[in-house]
Amino acid sequence: TIYDSIESTPIAISNFPLQNKRQQQGHASLPFKDQKDFASSIQSWVKSVKPAQELLRTVAIQHDVFATFSDQPKDELSLRDLTRQMFSANWHHIHGTINATIDNAHLDLAGLDCCVDILEYALCAASYLGMTVERSAFSKLLGRVNRFNDLKVQKSGVNAEIEGKLNFEDIDQVRGLSQKLHTSFFVDDARVETMKQVARRIRNGNILLNDPSRYFVREGDLVKRHQLAGRSSTYRFFLFSDVLVYAHRSPSQGDYKVHEELPLHLMKIKDGGGPASSTKQNSFHIHHPNKSFLVVASSETEKQQWIDDINKSISREVKRKAKIEKSRMEAARRVRI
Repeated sequence: TIYDSIESTPIAISNFPLQNKRQQQGHASLPFKDQKDFASSIQSWVKSVKPAQELLRTVAIQHDVFATFSDQPKDELSLRDLTRQMFSANWHHIHGTINATIDNAHLDLAGLDCCVDILEYALCAASYLGMTVERSAFSKLLGRVNRFNDLKVQKSGVNAEIEGKLNFEDIDQVRGLSQKLHTSFFVDDARVETMKQVARRIRNGNILLNDPSRYFVREGDLVKRHQLAGRSSTYRFFLFSDVLVYAHRSPSQGDYKVHEELPLHLMKIKDGGGPASSTKQNSFHIHHPNKSFLVVASSETEKQQWIDDINKSISREVKRKAKIEKSRMEAARRVRI
């Protein structure tokens, strides 16, 4: 039993420094200041041993069988069977970790990128070991990652094979899909550096770096028309992947002080139109629940570039928000179940 094992191999406390005075007398003792210190140390050790004793009692009652290489003759030893036993005992921990990572993927894309590797190895292992239940569970997780990333694959391709019955030959296709996911998660270093440079020119711009998925699109000066006041002001507009920021330059500090931040998923753009002699020449409307106004570009070409870039960014951001909301609803539904 466990207690026989402990009795045959007791826990020994060694390698403690010896007191000089006791060493000179040929005696060894533990380095306690006095008898009171010794008594308090013993009490502390006893308290720490009690939880371990309870754990040992629980393990002894369970009678768990641990597979070891010495349990069977070498000619009957199957490494595949041992691996299958270990994977069967731990796969649900791996599944839960990957599942939680996908639930929070919109907050940590780097974490999702790392979990693709774990998912690949888990799915390949379950497939090779012939564990159909585990294989099906990990296949569904791979489908969730695929849907979150909006990676387009043909129904007759990898995705269909993953949802169906995998065999050993399909592992290369699983690895191929995971490589495509890694490529889609890749963040260009030049894009990150550009984002940092732009943020440094904006007062408190470090806040813009909090979202790792945000990137810079374009910037430029536009004239904002105040419809009620009847006057115009020139602002510096910064277009990011998920927000439009306009600011004015500070004469004293030389940076840009933000006047307004407008999330793109709630924005609509409308061409101002108007003949060449009209005050609406080279203009377009920005409609947003927080603020709506007319802006004027320096030329027709610049105006059209701003409209195209903003509309493309709006479309991408709306799709991204939809994926995040879908992932959140799936996570909430699983919690209720």
